[in-house]
Amino acid sequence: MDHNNIIKLNGYCVFDLTKNSDSDSITPIDTKYIAFVICYEGEADLEINMQKCHITKGECLCMSNILYKQTMLMTDNFWAKVLICKRDFAFDSIIGIPTSIMESFYTNITINIEDENVINIINNNLNNLDMLQNMNLGPRHNELVILTFRSIILLLIMANKHTIEDKITYANSDIYYRKFIQLIEDNIKQEHEVSFYAKKLLISPKYLSEVCKAKSGHKAKEIISSFLVSKIKQEILISAKPIKTIAYEYGFADQSSLGKFFSKMTGQAPGDFRKATPTSF
Repeated sequence: MDHNNIIKLNGYCVFDLTKNSDSDSITPIDTKYIAFVICYEGEADLEINMQKCHITKGECLCMSNILYKQTMLMTDNFWAKVLICKRDFAFDSIIGIPTSIMESFYTNITINIEDENVINIINNNLNNLDMLQNMNLGPRHNELVILTFRSIILLLIMANKHTIEDKITYANSDIYYRKFIQLIEDNIKQEHEVSFYAKKLLISPKYLSEVCKAKSGHKAKEIISSFLVSKIKQEILISAKPIKTIAYEYGFADQSSLGKFFSKMTGQAPGDFRKATPTSF
């Protein structure tokens, strides 16, 4: 099975990148993918979205909205691991992580990992994800995958938190976007409309959507819906609550309203999603 099909099945894919690997054919061309490239040996120049990126031992490239990738130069000893995932898979895994830090993962950014122990732990987690993508451990499989992915993100944050925070800009649009994401996290259970968040920010719904589109490539309503469905997925898979209870807790008028929203977002009814306990999102 090729890497694209693995991503479609599991929501993510892990593979090695070396000079001997078929590096130009294994990176998907898709605007909804996020990628992490962690270098263990050597160095390389990659062209990503027409931008040249250099990576060397102990560094991690964090990229999103991948449209185009080409390998320009690799040393003979170059070895990196690549983790590629769907955007909705990432949303499901990072709920609760401070948005001011997570925003920086959605721009091209290099993280320097100075502690070799952290590199080893990340590598172990990547190896675990690699094994999990070829297994199905039953009802708790999804939870284990999410926790492993989340561990990698937390390790990257801890490895170079100050560098990440220093790269955050504070233009008006950045402030609005950052506050918007925080408001979603605080109010998503009951507030699903753009107008609510725009009013809190003292801006128009149209301007909020323009800000979101510029910063993330998605309209405000799409971001709200992505957060909402991710929260509901976790409730369905992890808790034993009846679907009706989850519907009321998340601001839906009834179970039917939740079912229509969930089916539109995922292609499955909430009950079928729980029964199937799928290995992908």
